[in-house]
Amino acid sequence: MMKFALLLATACLAPAVCVADPLPFGQASSYNLVALGTVDTNGNTVIAGTIATNADIGGRVAAADSVLIGTTIGGGLNSDPFGASASYAVVSTNGLAAGQIFNINGGGNVFAPGSNGTINFNDGGIRVTSGSSGLDFTSLRSTLTLQSAMLSTLTPNGIVGAPTPPGGNPSWLVLQGTSATLNVFNITAAQFADANHNLDIVVPAGSTVVINVSGTNITLGAGIYINGVQVSGDNAASQGILFNFPTAQTLAIDAQFSASILAPYAILTGSGQMGGNFIAAQIGQTGEVHNIEFTGSLPDPTDPPTVPEPGTFALLGTGALSLVIRLRTRITK
Repeated sequence: MMKFALLLATACLAPAVCVADPLPFGQASSYNLVALGTVDTNGNTVIAGTIATNADIGGRVAAADSVLIGTTIGGGLNSDPFGASASYAVVSTNGLAAGQIFNINGGGNVFAPGSNGTINFNDGGIRVTSGSSGLDFTSLRSTLTLQSAMLSTLTPNGIVGAPTPPGGNPSWLVLQGTSATLNVFNITAAQFADANHNLDIVVPAGSTVVINVSGTNITLGAGIYINGVQVSGDNAASQGILFNFPTAQTLAIDAQFSASILAPYAILTGSGQMGGNFIAAQIGQTGEVHNIEFTGSLPDPTDPPTVPEPGTFALLGTGALSLVIRLRTRITK
């Protein structure tokens, strides 16, 4: 019955079946910055999941270890799509750094054991020092690492280095996709770092975009454009775009960046203005971060689907009705 129901449902037909998960990154979906930390095979900490930026953060932050530097957090909490799933504006699992001052806006609460750090609740809110933060970082590490690895295996269906659209800059590196659902691109660390070529993502409005970036030590060299326009601030145009860094160990965002990042093994730093969900092993200094949560539809990381052959798409487009009838007959026998 499950296969029949899935066939009847609207799905991303290429390159993988997409799941309209209301929480695309699970518990992490409502957090602007998430530091997961990493552990070895014996469960020992390799990278502490700390956050150490003094830039303004529009959304929420969550550290598997601690938030180390005072800053202003939560100015954009009132309209984000996944806010109802989070109990706190700040989760600092092992408490706050002594002597630091945190300004919390938007009525958010803070989970931070101990008494270190000064918290100014500018719009209401409380500090919670015991109980549960609502985030299981062990589970998050496992799930998001699996998700990143799975996304890296998706078959690309977009063109890297497509012709520049009319009116566009011929020096840009154009990533062109035509799917109304899921567009997948693979690029190298060198392409991501090329300071002479902005990345222009040309895709249908409302589609999900996954850009897999290979390499271990990666730096953003130029700006990110979406259909020829560089967006910034609280702009929802980038809500469906995810850059996936499955093997990155360091990742520097030193230019304006409007998209989300999944880099479960990386230490993330930067100076450019950012807008999205930023999930990494550890987060250092960043530019200003706007609360633009990723709302795209991603394949289910626990059940990677088989990539259909081209002939399958023709069958789905022209003979889906007969296939449904045959499946229904088979199921009811």
